[in-house]
Amino acid sequence: MSIFSKNSNSKENDEPVAHEPEEMEAQATPVEGEFAPAVTAPVEQTMRTEFANRPNVLNTKPSIISEGFTFEGTITSDGVLNVSGTVRGKITAKSVLIDTSGKVDGELNSEQLVIKGQLHGDVSCEDLNVGPMAHVDGNINYKYIHIQRGGKVSGKFIKN
Repeated sequence: MSIFSKNSNSKENDEPVAHEPEEMEAQATPVEGEFAPAVTAPVEQTMRTEFANRPNVLNTKPSIISEGFTFEGTITSDGVLNVSGTVRGKITAKSVLIDTSGKVDGELNSEQLVIKGQLHGDVSCEDLNVGPMAHVDGNINYKYIHIQRGGKVSGKFIKN
C-alpha cells in the first residue's frame, strides 16, 4: 500500500523526496544492472544449500528419455530409467519403465522391467510386468512375469 501512496504523491508534487528513488529502484525489475546481482545472489546461495543437503540426488531421480527424443547407443544406470521416446541399442539399469509412447529396439538388462509401450529385442530381467497396451517381441529371460490383459507378447520366453 505504501508503494501506491508514494506513487500518487510523486505525481502530485512533481518533486521526488530524497529517499523515494531508492525505494522505487528496489521495486524495479532485475533488468537494471545495479540490482540484478542483489536479486540473484540469495537465490544461488539457497540452491547451493539445497543441493549440498541432498547428496543422493542422482540416486533418487530417474533418468528420462522424453517423448519425441531418439537415443542410439548404450545406456548404463544404477537407478531408474524411464523411456517415453525411442531407444535403439543396449540398456543396462536397475529398473526400466517403457512408457506407452516408449519404444526400445535392442538389448535390455534389468532387475525390474515394466513395459507399457513397445519392446523388440533380447531381454534379461528378474521381474517383468507387461502392461495392457504393450507389444513385446524377442528373446525374453525372466524370473517372474506378469502379463496384463491386452498385452501382446511374441517370441521366446525363458524362465530362469
